[in-house]
Amino acid sequence: MQELQTEPVQSESSNAPASAVPKAIPLWQWCILAGLCIWLYWSTVIHLVGEWWHDPNFSHGFFVPLFCAYVIWQERDRLASLIPRPSWSGAVVLVAGLGVLILGRLGAELFLARSSMLLVLAGVVILFFGWSLFRAVLFPWACLLLMIPIPAILFNQITFPLQLLVSQVSAEVLRWVGVPLILRGNILQLAPGPLDVAEACSGIRSVTSLLTLAVIYGYLLEKRLWVRWFLALASVPIAIAANCVRIIGTGLLVQNGYPDAAQGASHETWGVIVFVLALLMLYILHALVRRLFPEKGVASSAPSVATATTTFPGVRNSSLRFIVTALLIVAAAIFLQTQARGEVFPPRLELRQFPRQFGNWTDEDKAIDDETLKILKPSDYLQRVYQNPQETQDITLFIPYYLSQRAGEAPHSPQHCLPGAGWISIDNRHIMLTVPGREPFSANRYLVENGESQLLVIYWFWAHGRGVASEYWAKYYLVEDSIKMHRSDGALVRVTTIVRPGETVEAAEQRLLPFIDRVVPLLDSYIPR
Repeated sequence: MQELQTEPVQSESSNAPASAVPKAIPLWQWCILAGLCIWLYWSTVIHLVGEWWHDPNFSHGFFVPLFCAYVIWQERDRLASLIPRPSWSGAVVLVAGLGVLILGRLGAELFLARSSMLLVLAGVVILFFGWSLFRAVLFPWACLLLMIPIPAILFNQITFPLQLLVSQVSAEVLRWVGVPLILRGNILQLAPGPLDVAEACSGIRSVTSLLTLAVIYGYLLEKRLWVRWFLALASVPIAIAANCVRIIGTGLLVQNGYPDAAQGASHETWGVIVFVLALLMLYILHALVRRLFPEKGVASSAPSVATATTTFPGVRNSSLRFIVTALLIVAAAIFLQTQARGEVFPPRLELRQFPRQFGNWTDEDKAIDDETLKILKPSDYLQRVYQNPQETQDITLFIPYYLSQRAGEAPHSPQHCLPGAGWISIDNRHIMLTVPGREPFSANRYLVENGESQLLVIYWFWAHGRGVASEYWAKYYLVEDSIKMHRSDGALVRVTTIVRPGETVEAAEQRLLPFIDRVVPLLDSYIPR
């Protein structure tokens, strides 16, 4: 986080030199380049703004560009006095940004497409103004990252550990004040009923919003660079602590006869109260730092000043850089338009038509509640419990299918979802599945327990006849298939069985493997190759 220092304002009567920055690029060239960038990024920006509007986790995105513009405006005199030293290395950054955009658009990866805006902006600044000016605006440029939602694959990796941390801390505090409970995963089992630490309570929503606010707060009210960094980093534990207060308060209310405190309007009101509490904690922390480490005078250095008659390398004639930049942007836009034919959706059968019997295994449909469906957002799904009179335990088959992942919807790993339902991980390993007539592929063998019950889970990500165990490899193949096949469909296949008392995990696995051998050859009809 670069510290921007304020320079003394020169009086109008002084012989203030004319700024050389505007001379680096004529206004008409700047307007044309801005128009080309709007044309190139219009759909990306519209989708991004829509996510700010509809997803409260990232509604702070509206304020980030305004704050960055304010920072630039505040530093306008100092920035105008810098000597532009255009660098052709900016063209390399520009080409890299356009390449990331193409990869993100064709590969159905929203984060890449959105992040490319920052690289393109950096390339243009360096190309026309040089590295010195880019370093001067590094802070507001870096702040723009806060407006881009975290990729779902990382969002889930962060959300659930924070969820479990909030649950564990809250449970310990509630026990300390005399509330009896049992903690299973992220569910606090109180005497009146269970209290689920929902995803909104995990701290991630508060972290992203509070981090943004901490950056703004630090810039406006603190000049010392190390304190700004400290406040920004402190926003993470502050958000977690505030959410612990939320869960502890809700638990106390539920325990004392107010079950409605854990749901509905009361639960949402808690969210507002906790966020205000987090802001107060941030303010108190800053006041404590200022008291322990009083601010001393901040030395300022006068920047190099350009004069109206000074000539700088590459500034006098920007036409070549303008032409190169315009051609690169136009070429990227035309290429994307020629490649932007409609996504391919091969014919397929609906998952409700999946066979209801495999040998002695017969099925019973099991519905998914609306709240879970709202989180998963599958295009189609199957959840069935298959029963066998020769077996004492059933097998559950769950397949959420996504017709398109370009809008951000994607399969959720059971390693994130099952702990949210109270299951605790015991063992997790990769295994190779060898199905007759298929190439061997990797899958996850995941053992969890809830109280005295153990559940064996075998799952993998499946798309276009390919199975992989890793979320990251699934994302890689999504990008590759989107570019080569113009398809972004895919699914998660999960089979589970209860490990009966006295049964070994290996015996439960041998119950699942023959069932998987029957399921995999049928997948192509419902999840096309």
